[in-house]
Amino acid sequence: MRKWVIAATLGIFGVLALVPVVALYILAPRIHAELRSRIENVLKVHFESDVEFADFSASVFPRIHVTITGLVLRHKGRTDIPPLIEVRKVSMDADLASLVRAQPHIAFVQLEGLQIHTPPREHTGGVPLIQSTNQDLAKKYPVLIDQLVADDATIVVLRAEPGKTPREFPIHHLQVRDLSFDRPAEFQATLTNAVPKGEINTKGQFGPWLPEEPSETPAVGTYSFYHADLGTLKGLRGVLSSTGKFSGPLDYLSVDGETDTPDFALRTADHPMALHTDFSAIVDGTNGDTYLNSVTAHFLHSTLLVRGKVVDENKAIKGRTIALDAVSRDAHVEDLIRLVAKGDHPVMTGEVQLQTKITIPEGTPDLIERLQLQGQFGIGDIQFTSRSTQGKIDTLSRKGQGQPKDFDITNVVSEMKGSFGLRDAVVDFSDLQFGVTGAAIDLNGTYNLDSEAMDFHGKLKLKAKPSQTTTGMKSFFLKALDPFFKGTDAGTVLAIKITGTKDSPSFGLDRGRPSTSAESSPPKGQ
Repeated sequence: MRKWVIAATLGIFGVLALVPVVALYILAPRIHAELRSRIENVLKVHFESDVEFADFSASVFPRIHVTITGLVLRHKGRTDIPPLIEVRKVSMDADLASLVRAQPHIAFVQLEGLQIHTPPREHTGGVPLIQSTNQDLAKKYPVLIDQLVADDATIVVLRAEPGKTPREFPIHHLQVRDLSFDRPAEFQATLTNAVPKGEINTKGQFGPWLPEEPSETPAVGTYSFYHADLGTLKGLRGVLSSTGKFSGPLDYLSVDGETDTPDFALRTADHPMALHTDFSAIVDGTNGDTYLNSVTAHFLHSTLLVRGKVVDENKAIKGRTIALDAVSRDAHVEDLIRLVAKGDHPVMTGEVQLQTKITIPEGTPDLIERLQLQGQFGIGDIQFTSRSTQGKIDTLSRKGQGQPKDFDITNVVSEMKGSFGLRDAVVDFSDLQFGVTGAAIDLNGTYNLDSEAMDFHGKLKLKAKPSQTTTGMKSFFLKALDPFFKGTDAGTVLAIKITGTKDSPSFGLDRGRPSTSAESSPPKGQ
């Protein structure tokens, strides 16, 4: 009898235990329909999109599991551009008890094959991608997703101009925690930057999402950017790394960081050198435009201070326009020469002051071919590294002072200043002035960064008369020529030219130009 009571009791408990299971199976169709309706409604309202499912399935035992295949969100029902969001497969897991809370919890969401297409702004009349809504989503849909994971996702920025290639940003791994409509969510992501190509790791907080002004959605976090191949920018060499932090709304992110490139080089010189920068910038996270408040660049023994912008000015052309203002601080001419010119040894040393505007228009040609410069420079305490060249400068100073045999005049320092412009890899110098004690040279001309060919024409002004630049019989015969080469301040004025290449220059009289001058500024030292 006791055994029968025990068996009956266990049987009753077994039946009671099956009641919720049976109830779940009975209610499964209703739960299935309610889940589908609720999910569709949240997506439709939040993204202002038509919602499509290729398939929707839900199981309720032992826990609720939802699978959606072929999820498509078409913003405002548009079919003339790719969908706003496409997901090959969505998987969601939750406990029934957590779903019936005041704020339902979804334990885990996995997105496979996520693609986000951002429509061009021109097609939307400049209005935000996600329109405002008068519904309080946090109250109407108080759902919390404990963890969301998306691997191998892609963000595609569509272009307004027909035929212009969209920008793609592959996201290898994205993990979001505590995702809700009313609070910031923790995120961690790994993605590939296209140009320069490299891997970015970032983490921080994002949100809460502001449906009325999505571009004002706040974000804060840190990033690291490693193994960025500058070779993907035609004309540059080196592997860059960068770390920093960011904060602010999406369309006005404040970014502070630093970069290191141990082997930075320009194609024209191909002299690897360590380049370090510290920067502060504002980034428009909705389109990638960057405004550089300050950049301090250190290389070799020189420092440049830079500010400017990197923006998409011509939307019909691939790339972005770079417009910068740069000035030197504690810079050395030998460092700048090594940066931009070929050859193992810089032709001169000296302290340089530099102020220039740098423009690199959008386009696909080599960066050096697109590089445009306009500025002024001054170099003091110049000494030439070649003994032969420095010897000629010493000789020029001796003759300019009328003391051609005074060999105590040696290791003469010189100075140079002028204006310059660069376009199509050719430097155009104007008002180029070179001076040593007793002599001065005024030149205008060009220098080709690729071929190293130069073509300069101008005036050589000497403090001494022609007959005083030599001795003996040459001096005697040259006295007859003194009046023909005299400047307004006496001395000598000669029309000269410098041609050839940097390594094989050719100096000579410019016979096609007059050697006398109505004006002659005193050479250095007078």
